[in-house]
Amino acid sequence: MYVDEPETTTSGGGWAVDPSQVSAFAEAVAEVRRNLDRVTGEVTDLSTPDYAPMLGTSPVGQELAEKFTERMGSEKGLRGQLNVAVAHMEQFVHAAELTAASYLQSDADNATGFKYH
Repeated sequence: MYVDEPETTTSGGGWAVDPSQVSAFAEAVAEVRRNLDRVTGEVTDLSTPDYAPMLGTSPVGQELAEKFTERMGSEKGLRGQLNVAVAHMEQFVHAAELTAASYLQSDADNATGFKYH
């Protein structure tokens, strides 16, 4: 993402960022966003009747079905854990989107001063 070699650093002794790499990063973040939206939809589906276990009408079957439903689709079960993981990814992706957009805007603003009319 950045070039950290003495020959290519900025005059201030920092590091330089290649704009094409920032664009590639922005596209990768957009792909992560699409995948995250897909996973969020799948996690939401876990609490629908489509995922209810069919274990018969006996008391034992009903109890097993309730246990399965609780462990799979409840906020205390797998769905809850997935929601936490998705929330953390959402925060990361949002920060990455802001960073990429900020860099691209800053780069465009700075390039304006170098354009000859």
